[in-house]
Amino acid sequence: MDRYITQITEDLAKAEANPTPETDFGTSYEDFEKQMLEFEEGETVSAKDMLNVSFEELPPVEMLNKVQIQKLLISIFNALSAKGTNVHVPGGDAPVEVVYEAIREMFKDGFRAMPGWNIDFCSGWCPECKFADYCDSCGKTWTKEDLEKERKNS
Repeated sequence: MDRYITQITEDLAKAEANPTPETDFGTSYEDFEKQMLEFEEGETVSAKDMLNVSFEELPPVEMLNKVQIQKLLISIFNALSAKGTNVHVPGGDAPVEVVYEAIREMFKDGFRAMPGWNIDFCSGWCPECKFADYCDSCGKTWTKEDLEKERKNS
């Protein structure tokens, strides 16, 4: 598996080495507004086209050890950053397995083609969130008891 992980990280490194140019927001508010509309309506591209790796090529978490997951996450985050997409993990102390599963799921639908996006894994609905137990915002909004109650009702 280590050789396979190396191959994937090499493919991701190729994407990282070919960064997307930063967006020119123009010199007026109208230019900025037009650019923001393009962001919102922008197309998505497959993970394979953007990062050289598809969802199917990323091994499921149960096939990997912690070191392999960390290596993949670093490569994925670096490649996404080079393409203008930043990743923010809620709370900062979620296990790498949880982070990997969440970012791997995003490879199914692809990513925004235009740079300037942030992935924060937050849908706003804590009971269904994989990061709820690690997220500061969730802890400010939900008690553990209410969160568990809502999860059972879902």
